[in-house]
Amino acid sequence: MGEAKNGDLILEIEDLWFKFHGSKEYVLKGVNLTFRRGEFVLLMGPSGCGKTTLINTINGIIPHVIEGLKKGRVYVLGKEVSEMKLVDVSKHVATVFQDPETQFFTLSVIDEIVFGPENLRLPHEEIEKRLEFAVKATGVEDLLEKDIMSLSGGQKQRVAIASAMAMMPDILILDEPTTNLDPRGAAEVLKTIADLRKKTNALIILIEHRLEEVVKYVDRVLVMNDGKIIANGHPREVFGDPQLLYDIGIRPPWAAETIVRLKQMDLLPDDTPIPLSPDEAAEILREILVNSPTSIGDQDTFYDGLLREESEQYEDAVKNNPVIEIIDLWHRYPDGTIALKGINLKIHEGEFVGLVGQNGAGKTTLLLHILGLLRPSHGMVRVFGKNVLTMSVGELSQRIGMIFQNPDLMLFQNTVWDEIAFGPKNIGLAKEEIKERVKESLDMMRLVGYEKRHPRALSRGQRHRVAVASVLSMRPKILIADEPTTGQDYGASRKYLELLRKLNADGTTIIVVSHDMDLIARYAKRVIVLKEGRVLIDGPTRAIYSREDILAQTDLKPPYVTRIGNKLREFGIPTVLTVEELIFFVASRIKGLEWAKSVVPQLRG
Repeated sequence: MGEAKNGDLILEIEDLWFKFHGSKEYVLKGVNLTFRRGEFVLLMGPSGCGKTTLINTINGIIPHVIEGLKKGRVYVLGKEVSEMKLVDVSKHVATVFQDPETQFFTLSVIDEIVFGPENLRLPHEEIEKRLEFAVKATGVEDLLEKDIMSLSGGQKQRVAIASAMAMMPDILILDEPTTNLDPRGAAEVLKTIADLRKKTNALIILIEHRLEEVVKYVDRVLVMNDGKIIANGHPREVFGDPQLLYDIGIRPPWAAETIVRLKQMDLLPDDTPIPLSPDEAAEILREILVNSPTSIGDQDTFYDGLLREESEQYEDAVKNNPVIEIIDLWHRYPDGTIALKGINLKIHEGEFVGLVGQNGAGKTTLLLHILGLLRPSHGMVRVFGKNVLTMSVGELSQRIGMIFQNPDLMLFQNTVWDEIAFGPKNIGLAKEEIKERVKESLDMMRLVGYEKRHPRALSRGQRHRVAVASVLSMRPKILIADEPTTGQDYGASRKYLELLRKLNADGTTIIVVSHDMDLIARYAKRVIVLKEGRVLIDGPTRAIYSREDILAQTDLKPPYVTRIGNKLREFGIPTVLTVEELIFFVASRIKGLEWAKSVVPQLRG
């Protein structure tokens, strides 16, 4: 790592434009930026805005590996990247990607960490020095002797970061390093990155969508859209304009949005600071609520009515016919791991269920049993009253549609039309029926005009929509979505979940498996929490989210907006699931229930 001090200019980007060969549109459009040593910068923007292309011009992948038309200059420590050899760029810039396994070269942790320095043919003493530095900087001392493939997702990502730090880079770039991780693994990785800030003087550039977890650490936020930088400033400044982010399909941190919207409603002074954490937001609200003269009696009555309504909806749903019955289900894998331990569940017609739990809780194993892909060690799974093991693949596929986390696992035809038509053709439907179903699915997933395109040539978001359309063309009665928002920006995720909500309203039973507690809060009416192969708790969403103590047993936490509200219970603020609900109940305490009803958007909009 260079000897320069924090604050020295280390990276300059001057009027940078770039487009790929064969493309008419520039991906980067006149980007101008400067970065200083020791900064921690968050780079954010919707999918396809140019973030990854931008960082690839810094680490030398563009133009040394990926070619195209490039205008402008990128200087690392005063040297133009395109005029340096890639190996020389790698001595100053290290990159950690979403999937750590794609960048591993060895089988053991210690070998992986020293691989880079050894590849540079550094002296043994220097390699030992760098190993010690990287291990201490990332806290992976306890992993050194382990096989990489035996590690959890979070541990693998920490090893990837340690391998990058062994190069002692001047610039460390992390491209959505927590995308594929559960909350525990993501927390491990983000803590590692935050600790690096204290232990090195490297410039850290982080692309990340878990804003609440990282915003408290960063010095500066850059917002990209359509190849341009549209915001560049301190987190409190950038997140003080939540509409700017919503307009490009990005969700701002709940703490900041809550305070900004209350200021816009003249319920807080204009000079109220923008909070970056639930604690800061709760303290701001506590100061105004403690002086509020409004009685909480009407608010309590209103909330009790809301709970009764949700309870009645839940009770009505579980009176419907069960479409899935899981009876004393156990599963032991050949290596002796007991993944399921006596699961008993019923999923009823028309329900919208969220299935949550940490990695290893048994979620995937349970899904494989519902799909008939695993044979129980004991117990049974019934779908529409039939044992799944007695049902043919065709019969089961007409009843249950499964949308996998990675859409590429589901795509194998040469055109979008053929991909969507494959299922209906495979079960022997007539040509006119197939045509009708394909057209219907194309329209539902906004894919009209893409019929002749090759699925692999589409963006990830478009490929995901093709995968969903291929399931919808089978018109399943049950739809299971496994981590549907992974790799999707907020705008794309919201559109996808709104589609699932519409399908649910039309009678489809929906099961969403996700680590995204915000998503579950907004859409699911029932939550099932798994822990170590058992059902830890099961019930209406609000009732489950009010039990932070039980969720903590499986390292899950309710959404940040719920946590803000929970810190204000002394003022009559109940368990809230969305920012709209928090604003509603705060407004009702300050100005009265009727005023809040007339001003605040409809609950759970």
